[in-house]
Amino acid sequence: MARHRSGVAALYNKVVNFNVESLFARHPGPGVPRTVFFNQNLPDGYFDPKGKPKKEHVYPTNQVISSKYTIITFLPRNLLEQFRRIANIFFAFIAILQFFPEFSTISPGL
Repeated sequence: MARHRSGVAALYNKVVNFNVESLFARHPGPGVPRTVFFNQNLPDGYFDPKGKPKKEHVYPTNQVISSKYTIITFLPRNLLEQFRRIANIFFAFIAILQFFPEFSTISPGL
C-alpha cells in the first residue's frame, strides 16, 4: 500500500511541477573537459593515422544560437506567448462565439 501511495505522490509531484516552457527549452549536457593549446601544435596523440584529429578531441564550436523559434516550434511557442495575456484569451473566446448564430453580434436583419 505504501508503494502505491509513493507512486501516486510522485505522479502528483510531476503534474504540479509541470512547466509548458520546459517542452521547448534546450538543455545542453555538460561538455567533456578539454585542454587548450595556445600558440602550440597539437600533440601527435591527438591525430589518427590519416592526420585528422581523433573524434574524442573534436569539440563543439562556441557558436551562440539566439533564435527563439524553429520551423517545428513556431506555432506552439507563438500561441503560448499570445495566450499568456488574459486579454488575448478573451478576444479568442469572443471570436469563437461569433461562429455560432445564437451569440453573433452581427444582426443582418436590422
